[in-house]
Amino acid sequence: MAPTVLLESIARAEGLGHSYAQHDVFSDLTFDLVPGVTGLIGVNGAGKSTLLSIMSTALSPARGTFSLFGADAGSRTRALRRRIGYMPQSLSLPTHLSVTDFLAYMGWLRGIPRRLRPEAIRLALVDADLTSVASSRVGQLSGGMHRRLLFAQALLGHPDLLLLDEPTAGLDPEQRLRLRALVGNLDWARSVVVSSHLMEDLTPIADRVIMLDQQRIAFDGTVGELNEIGRETSHDAGVSVYEAAFMALRAHQAPR
Repeated sequence: MAPTVLLESIARAEGLGHSYAQHDVFSDLTFDLVPGVTGLIGVNGAGKSTLLSIMSTALSPARGTFSLFGADAGSRTRALRRRIGYMPQSLSLPTHLSVTDFLAYMGWLRGIPRRLRPEAIRLALVDADLTSVASSRVGQLSGGMHRRLLFAQALLGHPDLLLLDEPTAGLDPEQRLRLRALVGNLDWARSVVVSSHLMEDLTPIADRVIMLDQQRIAFDGTVGELNEIGRETSHDAGVSVYEAAFMALRAHQAPR
């Protein structure tokens, strides 16, 4: 399937590739990132986390280029990184700090001016539905609240680009629904990238889906286009149309 036609580019990857030791994670990825919610789908090991690390400027690509807001992402300037919010899959959290103190520390790391941090923290707590535990110690939080705290720190300062790496990993169905709803309600967010290996975590909130498979982009299009592929290829009543589309794309049965 042809790449989505884009009008405004937040970021651009050209011929992007990365390897670990002798293993190619992905090769020759070219795409634009625009306003809206982009779902990044792929099986475990497809390269989703590596791609998000490059987008966050935490990792330099081995090949190709990646630009953010018209600037080379390799510059890694404080001004550039201040415009990015990144939720990693996991992070060792300081259990002795309160939720508010942890967010204040992350706000300082992000370069948010002291006078603006209290309001930035308040808004992040509201958006992550953590206001009721603002004074609690991090070590007292449940697993689901830990995920929402990681989510909250990425929201500090309302970044222009929000990167969420497997935000629902390890959550039960109720918690996954809750976090998906929180992501979907970020009406201030300019561009959001959410990665997952589960279609049902992406299709309710994504405007666009990019699928990584076998070191390449196997699909780049809308949720509606995924639905069409699934309807054309689904032969099992126990499989959703999006799961059918995913399997068809992995088997190279669907048009690109």
